[in-house]
Amino acid sequence: VLDLSKDNFHGHLPIDFSRLPWLEKLSIWRNHFKGLIPQTLSHCHHHQVLFPAENEFYGSIPEFLGSLPKLKFLNLYDNKLTGIILVTFTNLSKLEHLNIGQNQMYGNIPSELGSITRLQVFSLEKNKLTGTLPESLFNLSALQKLSFMTNQLTGHLPKDVGRFLPNLQVLFAAENELYGSIR
Repeated sequence: VLDLSKDNFHGHLPIDFSRLPWLEKLSIWRNHFKGLIPQTLSHCHHHQVLFPAENEFYGSIPEFLGSLPKLKFLNLYDNKLTGIILVTFTNLSKLEHLNIGQNQMYGNIPSELGSITRLQVFSLEKNKLTGTLPESLFNLSALQKLSFMTNQLTGHLPKDVGRFLPNLQVLFAAENELYGSIR
């Protein structure tokens, strides 16, 4: 475990993660780290928790994040990440928490993300996402929190959204261009 959370670190993340292949948890949230998410994190095959939220990382979300086989928790919230949402997240069969909110992501939400069956928390809020909501998201029966508020999404929610998501406790859908009726 390496926890440097809620400190005042700044600059690029200087750690060579290839020397820490057994690292299971990296928590560096609420600092001032900037730059690209380090490629050397790809050597951490035992990663279960990756928490670089509330920093100043920029660039696209690296593809290698979709190849960390034990990853359960990935929180990239409130950085300066851009680009499209990776389909490679579907390789993360153990993923339970995925938060890429408050970045500058754009494009559609890939329907393939509906195959991450263990997902309990999924947050895409405050980005620049467009298109309709994939129906596959409403097959994630383990989902407890779903947030896609403050985007530019169109279309409608399934009428029986509660029936399709029996464990859902929180749904944030405000500030989009959704329409229709729900039950």
